[in-house]
Amino acid sequence: MADQLARHAAFDLVDRMNELIRSSTTDMAPSMMRVPLEHYNSQERHERELQAMFRTTPLCAAPSASIAHPGDYTTREVLDRSLLISRDAEGEAHVVLNYCTHRGAMIANGDGCTKRHACPYHGWTFDPAGTLVGIPGAEGFAELDRSTAGLVKLPTVEAYGFIWCILDPNGSVDIEADLGEFGAELGRWGYDSFWKVAVYDHVFPANWKTTMEAFSETYHFPYVHGASIGPGVIANTATFDLFASRHHRLGAPLTPMRAHAEGDAEFDPVWHTSLLYWKCPDLMLANTPMGVEVVQVTPTLDVGQTRLRHTMLARSAPTTDEEREIALAMSVPAANAITLEDGPTLSTCGRGLSEGDHSHATIGRNEPGVQNIHEQAQRALGEIA
Repeated sequence: MADQLARHAAFDLVDRMNELIRSSTTDMAPSMMRVPLEHYNSQERHERELQAMFRTTPLCAAPSASIAHPGDYTTREVLDRSLLISRDAEGEAHVVLNYCTHRGAMIANGDGCTKRHACPYHGWTFDPAGTLVGIPGAEGFAELDRSTAGLVKLPTVEAYGFIWCILDPNGSVDIEADLGEFGAELGRWGYDSFWKVAVYDHVFPANWKTTMEAFSETYHFPYVHGASIGPGVIANTATFDLFASRHHRLGAPLTPMRAHAEGDAEFDPVWHTSLLYWKCPDLMLANTPMGVEVVQVTPTLDVGQTRLRHTMLARSAPTTDEEREIALAMSVPAANAITLEDGPTLSTCGRGLSEGDHSHATIGRNEPGVQNIHEQAQRALGEIA
């Protein structure tokens, strides 16, 4: 534990955070940004973003902790694909398209643990790697080469506590190239040893960028979360750092850090800070004293609708039923913050950015993380260098 604390990324940021707290300010972008409303509501532009940012680049399929044991699986809807994410008997993670190669029925729903996935239509069975292993009435398929009739596999890599895939079955995943120096930053946390506490799925009537914006600044905390998690954060005060010219980190001081900035307390990285990471384009990580909130934001085919999976991970697995109940109870405030507070707010934003007569959204200098989301979209579309 001591070694883990010594590697805590917040140690690198403590002086910068203290200066921001004392100055009642935050890291600033060079200028304000004006985002035309069509960037949020143009279906044509949305389809180009899907192709440039989501169909051809590595996405986070799931945290490793979501399928921690052999046979574990989970399913997700990503863009226009249903994904089946599972772990085989040897411990290797796989991501396959969740459609039976017989007549197309979906193989699995939700999550669970099994040695075989059985199609609910005609009972064809597949192992966790997607290999076809059983056909009822096999005599009717004597000519079938079973080695070519498995579930369609997506290129998959497991690293840094996450399972990464690319939606193109003919593509490849080079996660090290995609992350660059960001990989070492993620590696400091030991996410591969974290434990899954709870998972929540949402669909919001808002563009994916609108949804992701809510997790790239603490400016809104006193207003949206003022009666819940807001008082625990020194709002609108954060360091900002860019990694590999794409991904970013926000260092958000928690309220107890104010005493340290004023010289009245020792610095504790776990209890004094929350580090927020965006792995472009789909993954947000909010590190908390309890563990990490994994927020996966993916568009649908509709420019005005977004899926969000919110997974709570604890730093270690519970050893007693009491510890398990405590972990579940501790996850409730963060879950409610998204369900009851962010969700309704994002819904109104989605409507306003679609129906509003103003020409653009205004992103402040105090919102560099939000600006980076739009810059990456513009860069992917070749609008900026």
